Amino acid sequence: MPERTAFEERLDKDLRAYLDPHAEGLIPAWRMPEPSRSGRRLLGGAGAALGAKIALGAVIAVMAAGATTEAVITRSVNPVDWARHVTTQQVQASPGQSQPAPAAASTSPAASSTQSPVVKTPALPTVPAVPTPSLPVHLPTPTPLPSLP
Repeated sequence: MPERTAFEERLDKDLRAYLDPHAEGLIPAWRMPEPSRSGRRLLGGAGAALGAKIALGAVIAVMAAGATTEAVITRSVNPVDWARHVTTQQVQASPGQSQPAPAAASTSPAASSTQSPVVKTPALPTVPAVPTPSLPVHLPTPTPLPSLP
């Protein structure tokens, strides 16, 4: 081991004088953590992040189930078709309209069940025509700034 310098000796002596009174004391007894603090720790930090992830996962699962249901009902993955299906159902089920006369009874029950319902697309709103100017539009022309003397 190399020889110690005067600085190292002085540092060692000062540290021992300062730390030895603290090192001679007893080690404090171990205490059980309070149960209320562990509950608070669980609610904050990682517990809150876990709860947010679970809630977000549940929302995504419900939305996916709804989209899957609509795709199965309409046989299309296009949300516009889903809206048309809802509009068609509302039009067919609205009260006060006369129901179409039932078709003539056929001899086989399978022939009557294969008829597909008539689906009407919703009407688009009319857009007024945009007026066009009859005279040429006068645009001002920029004038140059006067030069400074």
